Amino acid sequence: MRFLLHLLVVTFVSFSTTASADNPEAMQILEKMTSAAKTLTYEGVFNYQSGRNLQSIRIFHRADENGELERMISLNGAAREVIRSNDMVTCINPDGKQVNISRRPLGRGFPSDLPRRLSSAAPYYEVEMGGKSRIAGKEAYQLLITPIDNYRYGYHLWVDADTYLLLKSELVGQDGDVLETFSFSSVSTGEPIPDYKFKSLLADDDMVWHKTEPGKPIDIEKHPHEFEWQVNWLPDGFALVALQNRLRANNGADVEQRVYSDGLSSVSVFIEKIRAKHNHLHGASHVGGINAFGTIMNAHFVTVVGEVPAVTVEKIGSTIAFTPVNQQ
Repeated sequence: MRFLLHLLVVTFVSFSTTASADNPEAMQILEKMTSAAKTLTYEGVFNYQSGRNLQSIRIFHRADENGELERMISLNGAAREVIRSNDMVTCINPDGKQVNISRRPLGRGFPSDLPRRLSSAAPYYEVEMGGKSRIAGKEAYQLLITPIDNYRYGYHLWVDADTYLLLKSELVGQDGDVLETFSFSSVSTGEPIPDYKFKSLLADDDMVWHKTEPGKPIDIEKHPHEFEWQVNWLPDGFALVALQNRLRANNGADVEQRVYSDGLSSVSVFIEKIRAKHNHLHGASHVGGINAFGTIMNAHFVTVVGEVPAVTVEKIGSTIAFTPVNQQ
């Protein structure tokens, strides 16, 4: 289930005028890609590779006056489904006999959400046009997004020259290695998709249904300093963009999540009070381009997770400190 959820976590935004002035052609393509991600109806099969894990997934996506409706089905390995209606996400896991329902979490998203996150990030990335190529039988423009430092990754994007749908993306490490790849092998756009294509074929009444209550957002502007947990270092351009408390569906634990972003890359910090018989990450871990760092502090589990280099999550995690509000 992780690989499907990995594609369904969103951050934010669009490119700044700096990118537009230096790369007007790239900016125009990015703007059209942003619109296509939200307004196109399409279906297809894409491959998603992270490290040694390769998954093939069928996707149906419909956009109309009711918003967005999406269904993803794994085609290899264990059977899995994820159905999204706007921000409401239903994950079906037949092996575990579970159905989990929650609002789309804070963080990153399915690669078609990538253009929404291209905004204030422009000062921290260089954007260039690459050559044209063919992806899934379609002519595609290539865009190269390169970070200016070693605290974030780069991207290579291929965009349909006709519809401006994102056809392929590569997450690129500091040494030029490709860490993750998303690529359509087949895709069609514009044709109506019947309702039955969005109905689960895996869910049944014998499964255990869990619903995670929506997190309670905290007004960052009204309470900018009234936090007992302080993050004392972030890469240039990163800022707190979202903050919420939510309950875990499996154990009822109250977890605070903060999302820090430069507009394109993002890092989440999770803070959870220690509970008996609860496993937790200690030290560093990674899956593909996702890096994590966990520690224990003041009787709390503190975890930093992001699609950024290991040095970034470890440096952020090592600077987190607990200071009671009345001592600030």
